[in-house]
Amino acid sequence: MIRWVLDWIILTFSITAASYFLPFIYISAGTVWDNFKIAFLAGLLLGLFNLFIKPIIKVLSLPINILTLGLFNIVINAGMLWIVDLILSGLEVEGFWAYVWSSLVISIISIIVSKIVFFRSKKD
Repeated sequence: MIRWVLDWIILTFSITAASYFLPFIYISAGTVWDNFKIAFLAGLLLGLFNLFIKPIIKVLSLPINILTLGLFNIVINAGMLWIVDLILSGLEVEGFWAYVWSSLVISIISIIVSKIVFFRSKKD
């Protein structure tokens, strides 16, 4: 349970950081507190979709994933971000390539922060 909450916080941080670094992803809900709420909801939804829906889609897209040597996973990640963008009105991503680049940046930030956080917890 603690691991899942930490993953949620890391994903929320990654979405927020991507919205600050990339010019084509916005969290625009009004006040700073509303922006944090949208980021937390986006992190929660993206985490739940990655937990429940993404494995099913990866199995169904296995042949094209093999043909592209795993690069189709980037499109799957962009699709998960697109679904979250459809559900949340405060999160805005502009265009297909914006979804691809945003999902890549979110994934890279999440991986780096997860390695730092969970490396520390293994040592302690």
